[in-house]
Amino acid sequence: MTEIETRINELVTNFINEVSRLARAAALDTLNRALAGAGGAVVRDIRVGKPAKAAGNGAAAAAAAAKRAKGEKRPKAEIAQVQAKVLAHIRANPGQRIEQINKVLGTRTPDLALPLKKLIAEGAVDTKGARRATTYFPGDGAAKGGAAKAAGKKRRGKGK
Repeated sequence: MTEIETRINELVTNFINEVSRLARAAALDTLNRALAGAGGAVVRDIRVGKPAKAAGNGAAAAAAAAKRAKGEKRPKAEIAQVQAKVLAHIRANPGQRIEQINKVLGTRTPDLALPLKKLIAEGAVDTKGARRATTYFPGDGAAKGGAAKAAGKKRRGKGK
């Protein structure tokens, strides 16, 4: 390799290393800001092993989700807490879709699926529409029959 080629390779390597360092720093900063906004946790700089930034408390659900193994069930207390938040939001804002509820509560649809099914089955929440057009309203308190009905699903197969 010529001296020019060696110098070019050296410059390219240094450039890549610097861009990688900056990208890591930006990603860590973004993650810390996101966690701080959601109640927060401590994010460690993997390369150094020091706390990057400590955020406030109150992210029990996010922390618990991060600690759970894949496929592990949520504790009943956590589901009940989410149910209470969702029910309070629906009572204050009837007629919203799940995407709108997620945006306000800072949740994801899979996080709300089970609590909403339970609220619907208990009669605490009523629905109108189907699939993504489903809107949620405060219920009359009368328990609904069957999990499939509460979830808004139709039975498949031959009808009788």
